[in-house]
Amino acid sequence: VRTPSAFKAKFQSLMPRRGYKRAIIAIAHKILRTIFYMISRNEPYRDSTVDYEALYVKRNAPRWIRMLVKFGYIAQPQNPS
Repeated sequence: VRTPSAFKAKFQSLMPRRGYKRAIIAIAHKILRTIFYMISRNEPYRDSTVDYEALYVKRNAPRWIRMLVKFGYIAQPQNPS
């Protein structure tokens, strides 16, 4: 599953007005400016359309629950059969 991207949205908005080739060049320029910004400020890329906190919780919640059960902070979850 791919996450949505700010670049994709910008490309789709430029395509009808500018055409395919000019939209590609505009997105390449936007990517180049983004890379320059990331390198000059020594920061990782953070896409404005992605909820990174929700992704982090979704990936790590099962492990967190296992550790809480292992160390006795919560009771073993019951499996309804």
